[in-house]
Amino acid sequence: MLRKTVLLSGIAVGVAAGWAVAVQAQPALNENGEIVLKTITVTTPLRRASALERSTSSVTVIGEKDIDQSAAPDLQSLLKIYTGVTMTANGGQGATSGVSLRGFSSSQTLVLVNGVRMGSATSGTPNLSSIPLASVERIEIAKGGHSAQYGADAMGGIINIITKQGGACENGKSYCGSWTTGVTHPWGGFASGNISGTAENGIEYGLGANVLGTQGFDFTTGLKENDRDGFLQGSVNLSLAKDVEWGRVYIDGLYTRGRNHYDGYNTTVPDSADTHNFSGRFGARIDHSDDWFSTIELTSSLDKAKQFRASKKGDTYKTERYGVFVSTQKAFNTDKIDHIVVAGGEFYHEKVAGAAYATPQRDISALFAQYSIDYASLLIDAGVRYDHNQQFGDKTTYNIGASYEIEPELILRTSYATGFRAPTFNDLYFPGSGNPDLKTETSKSFEIGLNWHISQQTSFDIVVYQNNAKNQIIWQQITADENSSWAPYNVTSRTRGIEASLSHRLDEAWAVKASIDLRKPINKERFDPNSPNGDDYNGKYMPNADRFKASGELSYRPDENLDLIARVLYGSSRYSNAANTKKLSDYITADFVATYAFDQQSKIKLSVENVFDKQYQTKDGYRMPGRTMSLGFTRSF
Repeated sequence: MLRKTVLLSGIAVGVAAGWAVAVQAQPALNENGEIVLKTITVTTPLRRASALERSTSSVTVIGEKDIDQSAAPDLQSLLKIYTGVTMTANGGQGATSGVSLRGFSSSQTLVLVNGVRMGSATSGTPNLSSIPLASVERIEIAKGGHSAQYGADAMGGIINIITKQGGACENGKSYCGSWTTGVTHPWGGFASGNISGTAENGIEYGLGANVLGTQGFDFTTGLKENDRDGFLQGSVNLSLAKDVEWGRVYIDGLYTRGRNHYDGYNTTVPDSADTHNFSGRFGARIDHSDDWFSTIELTSSLDKAKQFRASKKGDTYKTERYGVFVSTQKAFNTDKIDHIVVAGGEFYHEKVAGAAYATPQRDISALFAQYSIDYASLLIDAGVRYDHNQQFGDKTTYNIGASYEIEPELILRTSYATGFRAPTFNDLYFPGSGNPDLKTETSKSFEIGLNWHISQQTSFDIVVYQNNAKNQIIWQQITADENSSWAPYNVTSRTRGIEASLSHRLDEAWAVKASIDLRKPINKERFDPNSPNGDDYNGKYMPNADRFKASGELSYRPDENLDLIARVLYGSSRYSNAANTKKLSDYITADFVATYAFDQQSKIKLSVENVFDKQYQTKDGYRMPGRTMSLGFTRSF
């Protein structure tokens, strides 16, 4: 069945004239008429600057233009269309949501802000609603195992959100920026502004602020509360940097404060929360010579939620994380081979507050090394990392990858990596549900891919992968009443998949894009014998995992002032429990975006998400947003 689906999916990609879910370097022609790739630099996969087109693992880059041309009102809506990404949400804006990569869970996908680990150490997942799109400059998604670079939680990959930075302005001015304001339906509004530039003393600065609010809609099905679940949020982001005689110093941070309303499982428990989130770093780069430098960073993050219902207070959950990161990078050449060696260490302290956890804090320390060689058309990356977790002891992970340039426009890549994740505080100690006997999750991941710039107008990317996870932690419902209880267990899983994307420009006005995302996430052993009824789940699909997704885009630009974009997304059915007895229906949604520029400084944008008001769920019991509209005006200076 899988082979047939892969074959049909491949034919579908070929027939649909295009779709690019991954942003790749766009080809151009030199004076001899030869294709030349514009170099795009990414930092996430190897924790150092490297060329996107020669990456040894699959990387997607989402830039400011991609964000601006999306109908998405928030980060989770933006990410859902990209290959390899699975989104689950307990409703609309402000709701609890999870993002995962290639069949792994959201707690097995590491989310960073400017390279800083964020999220709750209790749930193991980040508050995605705390990252407003107005503050984002670009997003780098590195798929596949990356524990050898980042340690725990990077089994499925990494999503690194880079906030807006300072520096030189394209218009040549010493400063530049923009402000945006608009309204939404369900009724709400938004306003944001940012300024950046370089001061006379050489300080590069960037500052932004954002506020948004919506009355929302009723998130849940089957619960007694029939009300709107609204969301209100404010945020600020800051970036400062300066080149000095011996290197560079920099600081950046993002702080958000929000209030979201949701439905509790009965009318006596909290139904609202005030949230506080912060992620920041202070660092310095020390240049020892032209080909050797070292970096030191101090990092900090906060994830806090205070629950309440009316004037009645509920629990407060808080994660504080403080860390230090040091590394040194040396480049050298021997004959025809270029070498890059990176070595360093990392330490961070996690502390949680809220429930009565048996162990409320832990320390994690690590040492790592990476080695890359570039010889003619062959590039090889290898890395190894040793982690010491105060609770779970030692773990060593490694990865190796290769990229081979068959032709200047045709590149083959492959990689193999191991990964791990320690159980969260909730997994271990949550009152009445935690399982202190849980084992550390481990994984092995392999992929092979091909990127082909067929012509200046057409590009194609395809990758086949397999992930094996041992002791993967899933939570299973124990009782089904209104006070339902859940418990975590270790299982073994295997996911095989294929991702393909194609983009094609028909002419100067018309362009099309398309992609497919097919995977088979399977439970590979008997469910924990202590589970209810001792059920055997061998061969069943993992819960809340995408099995097939397809997307298409048609864009039309009749003149330099008007842009029209239509997108469609198909999501197949998914199972919501380990026994595969509950199944969420498949769905098709369509989005539309129209942007009109009055001049070089002013533009208006109309976006409609879920145009046909499709009712669907990505998490059992929770409605996804129906038709949502936004009308905004932006003025640049």
